[in-house]
Parts: sequence; structure tokens; C-alpha cells
Amino acid sequence: MNNPREFATHLVDHYLGARLDAVGSPAGLRETVIDLVIDALPDVETLMRTQLDLLTNGRRSQLPDAYLADQAAAEDSLQRAAAGLRAALAQAGHLGSAQSFERAAAARLRDDPRAALRAELARIPRPLTRPEALAWSLDPATWFSDSHQADKPWPPTGFASVAGLRSLPGNAMAFARVGEGPHEGWVQIGLFERQRTPARRYPDQPARQLQIAVGLEALDDDPPLGTLPASQAPWQLWTSPWRRLGLGLTAESAADHISTADQALTALTDAGATGLIDTPRPRTLSGLGLPLCVLAPAASVVAALGLEPTKGICGFSLSDATGEALICRQWHGHLVHDGNYEPLLPAVAGADLLIRPDLFTRLHDTIGAARCRAGVNAHHMSADEDDGTRDDED
Repeated sequence: MNNPREFATHLVDHYLGARLDAVGSPAGLRETVIDLVIDALPDVETLMRTQLDLLTNGRRSQLPDAYLADQAAAEDSLQRAAAGLRAALAQAGHLGSAQSFERAAAARLRDDPRAALRAELARIPRPLTRPEALAWSLDPATWFSDSHQADKPWPPTGFASVAGLRSLPGNAMAFARVGEGPHEGWVQIGLFERQRTPARRYPDQPARQLQIAVGLEALDDDPPLGTLPASQAPWQLWTSPWRRLGLGLTAESAADHISTADQALTALTDAGATGLIDTPRPRTLSGLGLPLCVLAPAASVVAALGLEPTKGICGFSLSDATGEALICRQWHGHLVHDGNYEPLLPAVAGADLLIRPDLFTRLHDTIGAARCRAGVNAHHMSADEDDGTRDDED
């Protein structure tokens, strides 16, 4: 390691940058964390070398999905530095309520596992539910066959049919409905899925990626091509009553906003392992095991329908007086390899958002038939393309 400070700075920015920004980047905190990481680097190098040897069988073209020594050192340094944060601010003349300060700082700086745990509770086998226009995407990673080591069409057959669309024909009727199981008949108002295969050495194949997105929107005019049919929302909509989140909404104002304003009513939350193509990278939670993305209804939908977090141990679920009303499901699977005996990687990861049929009818009436849109976005890329779009390989 030629420059320990440069390497430590990279670790802090990569693993802790979002949380340091969220707490307001208190003077001296980032610098103190970097200094502590520098002190830990000799042990980190030794331990991480051993971890990689054990977890990758000596082949390190891809880092394993594990909590490695570099991340542990950055996390430990942050917690040690933050323990004296209030005292340091007091010495600089910034005094405040000890209890509220500690609660607010901890909420932003802690390594929070709750989203990952709920995502695992929400995990299901990959469902077949999706709009008819995207039925071609049900065959995952159709551009590559491990068994025959043969190329398949790229982009996948069927992609061209939606490549130029931003809304699906049929408006509300374009949304898929669950065909079986405990949520039979529920309407899928949100769908995000990423399919990818890594580059492999033999036979030579580029890394390739496909992303599809569907979301409920309320719009008077057609949205711009290339944009995602999604807004942003805090993931705590799944865990805290909306009135406690300080969203500035009432049930009446939310319904009025839905009926008049152009907006996406399906949202990407800040709980996710990676940003998505064509969106600014959202501020994410940290922690091992986070899914690709967690969808949620827009806050205005939660307020207008009077939904509350479902009680008890569950994944991502909201309820009303009748019972469970709206859920987000998670999936990943279809393992592939890069031809170099590396650990298998999931080729497919996704999530969808389901709403109970009676509530979809109510929401549709609030939006208005002419304004209710099934937004869509489909995007593909490969490693040998230079189109300015970044690959989400973290």
C-alpha cells in the first residue's frame, strides 16, 4: 500500500460517506475516522488477505459477498469516533439536548440491519407476475446459456417491443394481477428487476445487464422517455405510521394531490444495496444483506388510503381496518458463473409492489381514469458498450 491515507479515505467515503452526509458531516468526525482507519490498516491487510484466500479459493477477480476486514475497520472507526461527538461539539460551543442529540445521531450513524431482515422475510421464489408486454423477460439471462456455451440474441428477443415506450398501452388495465397464492387477484403496481451475467473468460463473453421497471403514475401528459416510473420515499413508510414521519400530509391533502398533481405513485426507497440505472444514486442504508431495491407506495398513497404498518413480524407490509393492504416482495436467484470457478452469482434480483384489488379501484378513482398510467422503462447494456451509462457492479 503506497499511500495509507489515500486508501483509508477511499474506505471511509465508500462505506460511510452516505451516513456522514446524513448526520451533517460534523467538523472533525470524518478526519478522525480516517486517522483511526490508518492506524488499523496493518491488521486489516493481514486479515483481509486471509479472508480472500479462504472465501475465493485463491482467485480474486470478484470480491465475495461477505463482511470483510476493510468494512469492519471503517465501521469500528466510525463508532469509536462518534462516541465522543457530542463532547467535541460542546467544546466548540454547540450545546443541545443530550437525549435528542444521541438519538438523532445514532439513527443516522448506526449500521442498521432492519431493512435487510425485513427483506429476507419478504423474499419469495421469483414470481411469474408481470405485464403481458414484458412476458419476454420471464426467461432470465436469455442472452447466455451455460449448458450449451452459446450466444443468445442480444438484446433479448422482445426488448424492442418496449424499448421506445414510457407508458404501457391500456393504462390501468396493463398492470398484471397475481394468478395464485395468498395474494391472488392483487394488482402489481410496481416491478423492478435486474438481470445480469458477469464477464467470463472461456468462452469469452462480455458482462451484460438488463433492467426493467414498471410503476403506477398519475399524469396528464406523457412522461419523458428514459426516465424511471418511480419517485423516492423513506423506507420507514413500512415501519412507522405516516403521521409520525413529518411528511406534512393529511388524508384529504394527499387525496387532492393524487387527483391533481403529476407524480409517480410507486417509489424507490433509500433501503437498497445499489443505485439503479438512469437515477441519481439514492442515499442508502448500510449493512450486510440489503436487497437490490425496496419499493414502497408514495407517501401520498399511504396517507390517502389510511394505511399503517402491519403488526407483528413481517416483511414489507401495510394494512388497513380490513387487513393486509399492500406489500413489497423480494427475490433473487438463477446462479451463474464467469467460467473461472468463482462462487456463483445471482443473475436475477428484483422486487414488486402489490395492492389489494378494492384499494386499487379506490386509488384508480382518485387518480382519474384518464390520468392513471402504467409507466415502463427498459434498459440494456454490456461491458463493451461505451454509452455513458455506468454498470451497477459494486
